[in-house]
Amino acid sequence: MKTPQDSVTSLRPSKKKQLAAKPLQKRRIRSKKQPKVKTIKGRLSVTLGVIAASIATGGLIVGGIWLGILTIIDPNAVVWLNQFLPEWTRIPVTYASPPQTLATIEDEIRGRGLIPGEPLYLNSEEAFLLPVLSSVPICYTNCREIVQLRVYELAESNHDNKVYWLVTELPINAPEDDFVLSSQTGDNADVTRSLPLKTISRFEENVPAEGLWFKLSGQMVSNSSPLSYGQVIHYNPDRQHLSVMLQWQSPNELQPYWQQVTGSSTPEFVVDQTVGLEPQLKVYQLKPRQFVPNPIALEEVSLNTPALESQAYRDALLLARHGLWSPAWQLLKSLKQENWSPAVQAQMDVIQLHAQVTQAQSKKIWASPSSSILAHFIDGRWGDALVVFQNTPIGTQLHEIGELLKTDSGRLWERLEAALKVNPNDQNIKAWGALMVAAKQDSPKAIAWLQKQQLSPSADNSKIYQLLELLDIALAKESSIASHVSKIIGNSQQVKNVNLVDWLQPTHQTIPLQVEPEQVWYEVQVAAFHDGKRWQYAPFSNLRLPTVARGKQLWRYLGLDTDSRIQITVWTQEGSQESQIASVKAASFREGMIHLLAAGEALPAAGKTQPSRLLAHTEAALRWRDPNSTSLWELNQRQPQWISAIIPVLRRELVNSGREAIIPVSEESEENSNLQGILEDLANWSVRPIDLTGNNQPEAVLTIYEDRKPRTLIFADTGELLYSEFSQDASTSLTAIADLGDGKPPALLINDLSTYSLKRWSVDGQRFE
Repeated sequence: MKTPQDSVTSLRPSKKKQLAAKPLQKRRIRSKKQPKVKTIKGRLSVTLGVIAASIATGGLIVGGIWLGILTIIDPNAVVWLNQFLPEWTRIPVTYASPPQTLATIEDEIRGRGLIPGEPLYLNSEEAFLLPVLSSVPICYTNCREIVQLRVYELAESNHDNKVYWLVTELPINAPEDDFVLSSQTGDNADVTRSLPLKTISRFEENVPAEGLWFKLSGQMVSNSSPLSYGQVIHYNPDRQHLSVMLQWQSPNELQPYWQQVTGSSTPEFVVDQTVGLEPQLKVYQLKPRQFVPNPIALEEVSLNTPALESQAYRDALLLARHGLWSPAWQLLKSLKQENWSPAVQAQMDVIQLHAQVTQAQSKKIWASPSSSILAHFIDGRWGDALVVFQNTPIGTQLHEIGELLKTDSGRLWERLEAALKVNPNDQNIKAWGALMVAAKQDSPKAIAWLQKQQLSPSADNSKIYQLLELLDIALAKESSIASHVSKIIGNSQQVKNVNLVDWLQPTHQTIPLQVEPEQVWYEVQVAAFHDGKRWQYAPFSNLRLPTVARGKQLWRYLGLDTDSRIQITVWTQEGSQESQIASVKAASFREGMIHLLAAGEALPAAGKTQPSRLLAHTEAALRWRDPNSTSLWELNQRQPQWISAIIPVLRRELVNSGREAIIPVSEESEENSNLQGILEDLANWSVRPIDLTGNNQPEAVLTIYEDRKPRTLIFADTGELLYSEFSQDASTSLTAIADLGDGKPPALLINDLSTYSLKRWSVDGQRFE
């Protein structure tokens, strides 16, 4: 059974069932109470809007109050608003002083103890920039400096004379000397001083469209070198504002300029700080800034921070910062990408600008190998620099290269280290590193440094060791041979077949040995040469050549580095002389003998005459001596005692050699057999007096023809027979007498068994040898 509570309870459900519709309806209504929530948010939005509007209105009110105060204090401070206002509502410009004529302005400046400069008109005569100068103390020339710049504009006036408003002025603060000398090391003075700015000029070419640009400049001398410095001034006509944009300095007197460097439409400002062969161009770009009177600034394109996250790009900037512009540019070109950011493009263009300079320098023909090597260094052409080093003759020029490495202040070494960091396997860079260490320290330390750089223990460094030996030769004072004129004498013959391996060349690179179609090869066996100090005669057993650059050293010994030409000479049967000029191409040194290989045209008489060997000599080696000839009769008139001593010796020599028939004996001389008779018979014989022994007394060179062949006898001033081709010298023939240019007596050029040789009088041996 159900209790009454249960009944009630049981009734409630039905009641609930009846009432359930209303709550459901209420719930539906409540579910539509979302607009109530929206109403609340809307009210919040409206509230926020009202607050914002109130703040904005307050800001406008505050701004208006601020502008009002500025207008009261300085009416011109809000003139910049004119660009946003209609023409009929623009704020009028007010000026602190009444308009003045140019003469009045100049008088006012002079009244202040200053000096008015020459006006620079701005686009028209309605406005001009006026520099104001003052006197520079302790000065002897050009003793004025610019201390202020003013801009004046033409005032609207009916006066007959033009009057101008002063619209803006700018005090000029001269740069300090520590800034100007910052490019020079060792010029850090404890006390700085201001350096005067003495001239002003306007940039006219390639200038940006933003405003007008001027250059203030001055000059000074430091360590005997002129320096230029100055400031860049910009005038913004829209704001009537003058400002200093940049201070610049240049150690080479070159003035800054505007140039289109990067890909932007606005030109860049370039300051050339190049010293010697080291290009240093600072490039500045125009950038916007938050400054209403002058909303632009000049910012340098810096290479310190990479504009691209790439290891290759970082390496390129590392090379560029150390002056290796061309390798840096080549590395950047290898990064194939079309759309670079403006920052990346600017850095690349600055590197390319420098690379163009260094590449042009490296391609020039320089006066000395050391200058050429320096140009290659700066352009990062390590291999080309090595070729120049290897091809430089041993002596002064090679020594200069060694001194270049030895006296490096660190700039070349820093460049080399940067290159080695990017290219650690480059043997050419390592070779120069070893050479620089050897030049500054010694070869053992250079070899130790080189071994530390090798990534592989089996690396072949033999070529670098040879270069080190060559550098030792270059820097060794004892082995350094002074440059001298080539003096060579020898025998020559034509050859057809030339083996390249048998010959040494003066260059490191082996050059094919070839002759022109009209030329032949001459092989010259050197009989004597002058080493710059004395004559050396074959065999040259004391000659020592290094293991490296043997051809170059031999070239130096022979003087062929100054002139490689040699003369090939032959005497015909008629006694005439024929010669051709040949050029020495190679040399050899074996078993104490020196041979030269020369190319030249063939001698027409070479195949028609004896000897088969020809005379070879350089132009400076022989100066032919042809003493004036006289007859025995005439010589007897001047020196009868000498002839009286010669005639008996001559007759005895001819009789003993079986040539008595040569003496034409008349009946009278046969009967008398006296000297006077013989002299009369030989009266027309030719004799040439010349000092051949160095005793300041002439010897008599007598030439007698036997079967049309000349025979020579030489008699001393005492009548003694010194040389005779009838007896002791019968196998030789005197071809000529030559002065060897060493201050000693002339030498006899002797044709001996198909060879030529030089013979001089020996005091010790009492003969020609």
